[in-house]
Amino acid sequence: MYKDVANNLETFKIVYPKTFVPSPSESDYQNGFIVRYFLRKANDMNGHIFEVNQQVFNDYITNPFWITESLYWRLTGPLEPQYDNMGLKTDVGVRISNKESMNFASKKLPNISLYLPNPLQFYK
Repeated sequence: MYKDVANNLETFKIVYPKTFVPSPSESDYQNGFIVRYFLRKANDMNGHIFEVNQQVFNDYITNPFWITESLYWRLTGPLEPQYDNMGLKTDVGVRISNKESMNFASKKLPNISLYLPNPLQFYK
């Protein structure tokens, strides 16, 4: 038994994903947002969070040893909430939108705000 395991160590090797930093395109800025993708080992609640590209994310999404989460990240728009002449909010603003995205993602990845300390990252 031990000999079988020793001869097949590659089977048990944990492959860590390569971290990816998105680089929004002009098309992304025209759309006003990007989708960001994150992973964390399932057995380490406070473990390192990896930002990955969509292809890597798709490779890990069914892997039971990893927790996956994606979020929408606003790139453009008003920074702060906007109101119409009746006092009704018309836009929550980029800062709050991105913080809300992080709050939602933090249900699966509690420390994501440590990875994303700037809600205005990539803002233009």
